[in-house]
Amino acid sequence: MQLLEGSLARRPDDEVDLHQVDSSPADGGADHACIERHAVGVFRFARSLGAARELAEDLTQEAFVVAWQKQRQQLPDQALASFLRRTVRLLWLEHRRRDRRAEAAITEHSLRLWEHEVAVDDDGSARIADARACVERLQGRAARAIALAYRDGRSRVEIAAELGMQPNGVRTLLARTRSWLEQCIRRQR
Repeated sequence: MQLLEGSLARRPDDEVDLHQVDSSPADGGADHACIERHAVGVFRFARSLGAARELAEDLTQEAFVVAWQKQRQQLPDQALASFLRRTVRLLWLEHRRRDRRAEAAITEHSLRLWEHEVAVDDDGSARIADARACVERLQGRAARAIALAYRDGRSRVEIAAELGMQPNGVRTLLARTRSWLEQCIRRQR
């Protein structure tokens, strides 16, 4: 579905630009017109579910793929729009389930690391004291980002706005800071 790549071209305000859709699609004019009529609404629905822009684009494209695989593109417009929204919703829920499974695996890994690294008779207080000492050594943006993320529970977007950074920059900063903290804690022992 290369048609959608152009139809969901980046816009500064999360609007979709349909003027960049390939004007001579290999699938035929009817498919092109169908995508043109429904792509914006499906994309906006995906965003309203809470999907990030890139994920909303993927979900939109995947919904059209499913519609074509199931030969639903011949449905009346209202029925097709409903089918596409239901498909996006189910794909979104599947994505969320995969994320939760990944989080559960990470939690399980953390538990195994804790059991491996902390002695059976230790309640972890020494390790917590080591972690606190390392966090106190942080300075500047790193200290502020860690406090906002873990003390205040703020999202990367909120942290980025407060620190004057891009969300991807916050992700990188947090990853590097966590890595530094892990090394610091290991050195404490």
